[in-house]
Amino acid sequence: MSETNAEYQARLDEMIRTGKLKAEYKNILLEIGELGSKACSLGLISGLGWGEDANHVIIDEYEILDKNGNFLYLTLLETRDYLQNLIADSE
Repeated sequence: MSETNAEYQARLDEMIRTGKLKAEYKNILLEIGELGSKACSLGLISGLGWGEDANHVIIDEYEILDKNGNFLYLTLLETRDYLQNLIADSE
């Protein structure tokens, strides 16, 4: 993640304020952001990003590009758990 944690939190807060993000998704997105950055830096995944509906509202979906070039589509909770396990297995 190229932005700081504080900048990311501010961006999420603005998205909540404008109706683009449900407030209950904020904490898990912060966790996923940290885990995703770590997984990328360890070379465990190539990238990741959240899903949006046609109105650009964040939905309960995350996309991960694994190190082999395969896309995984998971819920937010599944994404967090997947990244936690992936990192733990690499240590």
